[in-house]
Amino acid sequence: MMYLHRRQFLIGPQKFMLNESWKAYPVNDSTWLSCCPDLQILKAVDANGNAWYLLGLAVETLDKKVSPEREIARTQSAQVPDLYASWAGRWALVSSRHCHLDASGLLGCFYGHDSEGHLWASSSAALVAQVLFSGQSPEIDPRRLSYEAGISWYTPPCSRFAGISRLLPSQVLDLQSGKILPRPLMPEICLERDYEDILQQIQQRLVTTLQQLAQLNTELWLGLTAGYDSRLMLALSERAGIPVRPFTRITARMSVADRILPPKLAEVCQFTHIFIRNQHRYPERKRLAELQTACHVSEGDAEPFIQGIRDNLSGIAFGGHGFSVASGFAQLHTLPDAVTSAEDGARQIAHIFQEPVESSATAGIQRWLLWALEHPQKNLNWRDRAFIEQRQAGWLSSKEQLYDLTDLTRFPILNSAYLYSLLLSVRAEKRVGSSIQEDLLRQLNPQLIQYPFNPGDFYFNPLDVLTCKAQHLPQYIRLKFLKKTRSLWNSFMLRY
Repeated sequence: MMYLHRRQFLIGPQKFMLNESWKAYPVNDSTWLSCCPDLQILKAVDANGNAWYLLGLAVETLDKKVSPEREIARTQSAQVPDLYASWAGRWALVSSRHCHLDASGLLGCFYGHDSEGHLWASSSAALVAQVLFSGQSPEIDPRRLSYEAGISWYTPPCSRFAGISRLLPSQVLDLQSGKILPRPLMPEICLERDYEDILQQIQQRLVTTLQQLAQLNTELWLGLTAGYDSRLMLALSERAGIPVRPFTRITARMSVADRILPPKLAEVCQFTHIFIRNQHRYPERKRLAELQTACHVSEGDAEPFIQGIRDNLSGIAFGGHGFSVASGFAQLHTLPDAVTSAEDGARQIAHIFQEPVESSATAGIQRWLLWALEHPQKNLNWRDRAFIEQRQAGWLSSKEQLYDLTDLTRFPILNSAYLYSLLLSVRAEKRVGSSIQEDLLRQLNPQLIQYPFNPGDFYFNPLDVLTCKAQHLPQYIRLKFLKKTRSLWNSFMLRY
């Protein structure tokens, strides 16, 4: 069932009952947690008798530990925040005093103060705006997000609305004072750590996570392509011994490799692969996407939702996109390891993304860098940090909020602070080029490496190539034309 503000929460000085099905919980004497009934919420009481609310889906990655709620129950209040570095998933943890985010803020938290100075916080910028600007027109960032052009998200800690900020993954929100407190993005990054030990730790934790997921839901879906990340997830699923269902969604812009290789890869691991397609388009969903995300997602990024690509799936879907934390923004690799000026750093990032220096996106990057420079983490450079606190916490978090509207639960399996510290403990030259994924595949199932990764059309039989392209040729040509036109228009606008 699809309806507005599905799976969202709101924290404030009073109950917020969007409709009769919403639930409300007292966080402290002056604060209420209100949420949609479809948002998973677990209440745990720690060893000191204090209540914690776990929103969303969190899974323990360490096989020696029990579930997050059971770990909280046997832990002293002051040590509870030490537990979640090993949790994977998309979640928020709320106590009587603080709101903590998952490793890269994928559940998200927007916050602001009303006219009486009361703090409101929510996974939805739209809900915060509804409360803060009731009956008034808020000041809105005029920058329109463009798909694959410039910086295509509102850069945290900024949002689209003046007066509403977005909590960074390196921050904790004090619900009583409204202050922002720093926290490490991840455990210590150890550059001297043995590479084989890192690979073993990554493998063990991901296998454990998959086995935990299989206990939560027997219907698990894996989006499979011809690339590295999803192929590794396939091998890990085989090692975990779980009944995963690999699928590939058919689109006009997909490569021939993505049409031909996924069934062969699934067969190697003795899984049954399926293709899913949806030739329909639901124009009314464009408005629904705008309302759900408060226009924090570009139309191009919302297109799979508008087409209803995954409408027929239920259960949990996962993938391996989190490995990009290790390689970060390819565009930023030319930048120096360190930056001393937030203004200079913001200008450099804007230049690489072809974003105007005077853009609000550049201003947001500068605000983020001011915070990052004030609260550095040892061995974490600003390029890798930008990927976590901008691409993940800004762009991806809003996309995930959009897909809260659907029945399928998307689970970011690599979104774990400890896994991030493992990946970033690998020396930089080894992280670039998907070497980590390939080395793990070699250990898990060498047969999967016999097939090339994302090969060009020349690798396949010409007849197979022609057959694949012919099915979507008119739409393929149209999309190519639109993409070229969009690229030329964006270049013109940036220049003039």
